[in-house]
Amino acid sequence: MEEQVKRIIGALTLAGALAMAANVSAQPGNPVSQAVATEGHTNETNMVGAAEAMPAEKYGYKPTEQQISFGDLVYHAAVANYTLCSIVVGEKAPDTPVKATGAKPALIDQMKQSFAYCYKALDQLDTTTLGKQEALFGRTVTRAWVLFHLALDWGDHYSQAAMMLRLNGIVPPSAQKRPAR
Repeated sequence: MEEQVKRIIGALTLAGALAMAANVSAQPGNPVSQAVATEGHTNETNMVGAAEAMPAEKYGYKPTEQQISFGDLVYHAAVANYTLCSIVVGEKAPDTPVKATGAKPALIDQMKQSFAYCYKALDQLDTTTLGKQEALFGRTVTRAWVLFHLALDWGDHYSQAAMMLRLNGIVPPSAQKRPAR
């Protein structure tokens, strides 16, 4: 019950922030794009770090037969970034030519490029269009929903990557010791 209350309060806080930001014109650094980009930078650091930490020969690793491979996850993360960020700004998503079975460096580079694309899209974000309806996953959602889903997707992708690293005896980037300040 307490967890549900926390989620509801969090959702209401985010909804309030979006409502207040609805009057912000399209400009780099608006509060909505800044908040999402901040989350993106953290996730990019972790996802790229995870992709670099996993040995190339383990990119085909699957924790269970039903799950995707690590290479599939790296590829999927780039596709998701391009897809969701393009919807938020009303563009066609760029292609992702390096498939899941591609070389590790090419997959990592493609993922980095997908985050760069998201930052560019977030800089173009016009909060007055967040209520615009878009088709995604077989349903109609608002651009605001897509923006929330983007941030949730980042967490989901990294949690999968971190789990796969741990199952291979590798400490995920977010769990590594930080230098003393």
